[in-house]
Amino acid sequence: MRVSSPEKQRRGYEESSLDYAVTPAAARSILPRTAKLSDGRLAPADRVTEEVADVALALCVVSAAGRSRRRARALRSLRSGKREWGRGVGATLFSPLPLTQALRTAQIDVNGVRRSVLVYTGCSKCSAHVSCCGKWRKAVINMVAVDGREFQCEGISTVRLRPPGGAVVHVQAVMVRSKPFGFEFILGMNGITALGGMIIDDRRHVQLRLKNPSLCGAVSDGLKIEERDFSASFDPVNRSWTAAWKWSEGAEPGALRNTMEEYPPAEEARTAYEEELDTWIDNGWLVPYNEEEFGPPKGLIPPMAVVQPNKSKERPVMDFRELNDHIETFTADTDICAQKMREWRREGPNVAMIDLTKAYHQIRIDKSLWPYQTVVFLRRRYCLTRLGFSLNVAPLIMKAVVSRVLSQDQVVERGTSTYTDDILVNENVVKARRVEEHLARYGLTCKPHEHVVNGAHVLGLKVLGLDRKLVWKRDNPVPRVSDRLTRRSVFSYCSRLVGNLPVCGWFRIAAAFVKRKVNSTTTNWDEVVNDVELWTLLTEIADEVRKRDPAHGMWNVAGDHGRVWVDANSLAIGIAIEADGSIIEDAVWLWPDDARSESAHCVE
Repeated sequence: MRVSSPEKQRRGYEESSLDYAVTPAAARSILPRTAKLSDGRLAPADRVTEEVADVALALCVVSAAGRSRRRARALRSLRSGKREWGRGVGATLFSPLPLTQALRTAQIDVNGVRRSVLVYTGCSKCSAHVSCCGKWRKAVINMVAVDGREFQCEGISTVRLRPPGGAVVHVQAVMVRSKPFGFEFILGMNGITALGGMIIDDRRHVQLRLKNPSLCGAVSDGLKIEERDFSASFDPVNRSWTAAWKWSEGAEPGALRNTMEEYPPAEEARTAYEEELDTWIDNGWLVPYNEEEFGPPKGLIPPMAVVQPNKSKERPVMDFRELNDHIETFTADTDICAQKMREWRREGPNVAMIDLTKAYHQIRIDKSLWPYQTVVFLRRRYCLTRLGFSLNVAPLIMKAVVSRVLSQDQVVERGTSTYTDDILVNENVVKARRVEEHLARYGLTCKPHEHVVNGAHVLGLKVLGLDRKLVWKRDNPVPRVSDRLTRRSVFSYCSRLVGNLPVCGWFRIAAAFVKRKVNSTTTNWDEVVNDVELWTLLTEIADEVRKRDPAHGMWNVAGDHGRVWVDANSLAIGIAIEADGSIIEDAVWLWPDDARSESAHCVE
């Protein structure tokens, strides 16, 4: 991209190999002649005020190809104030390029939150959705969006921008309640200039140019994350991450009330459980509590033993429930497993999985919070120095740290997708070995990567290659039905069998029916169920799943076409999605009890 000269800017345009960007002076001259109403008619000149021109410019794209012939025509149009139809030149929101090619995006922190922003060299000012800013100066202005709809601008605000590995800059942005193109933030020329310009490579990827490369290199080493419910920072000397949660309403609760030291494990599990906690002490994850340094303990976290059937080991898990009551989490950006699975299934067969080693224990907790994470083990008080698995904000911290690390390398970021601490690598874009080395540079260690075609654990499923395709199946064995049934144990059992399986066939409706039946025979979650019929039904279902498990299918999903199958009877309605001759996902819903008779008539 060629950098425009001040002289060209004064003449009312910026020239590049991709775009012409109209400046405020040119917009005030052009808009009265070209601005349109939502019905397509030219707007009366008296309706195109200077205020409207300034704000409309934030979304106004004036595009042209890089050929000199078209540039000459564009300049003639700009000078005459007329629009040349079909050439993509004029005060309009439409570009002659296909939408997928016209849009340029970048990952930038906007007021401390990482967002995918739309980069438009045709915008003089940035445009921000109201969710990006807490405060702004009101100025009610109406403007026409890209699809012709009229919407209202809220005013002007100053926002903080920080690109990956860059310093914070402050720019002015127009505030809107709609999301043009679905983006919450549009990076205009004032933002691009403040960030030092940009480069678009031959693959149309945007790379922001940082003003001071030497300074930015130092900043990227000392990464910081600041969110509403936690903060985290990277120490480049020790190559370690340290996190701190934020108290609800900013108020530290004082001493917590729990006095239970431990949920005693079963005798057959105690040896393995204690050996695992000894390992925590050896690794420095649990350290003796120093009351002289930290003062009286303010919280007691009781551990418990959790059996992991698929790994055949006991896992100590801390009960953070009381502490979690004092930490407010903001989960709007939380990944949904089912949606992430759909995304990963479209990545093709040349993929690998990277799993961080003891992921949560790689994140240190700030020492100021250690008094709230004390643990009594074998009658001695320790403090947990690492991120607890059951802490409500822990998955958000883990996701933010991994995402921030991957974003430090554009190729790595483009070729990876994360779900908490699991990383899918598209090796058509970047090799898994490079991703592992990149993670290590930022203090994150991982297990050796697994090529999915050779068999790998992916989001609770077993995925492997078969006949040049990837197939999936259940990852865990079917558990035995407990002799002591409660509503809680029945729901847990059915959830373990269904899990996040994309296809369950007949079993999905059977599990839903069992849960409805146990609901009708109990009054609370822990009431023991003395129902032989229910136990027999569960046992028969489990036996049938072991013999003919419907949970399996094709993993890869390609193309944009599919077929939806719908069927219903007096009990339920079911849906299955077919693509490339295989069922890729199904779902089922039971009719309400009081709607069964009507449902039967509807089916007929």
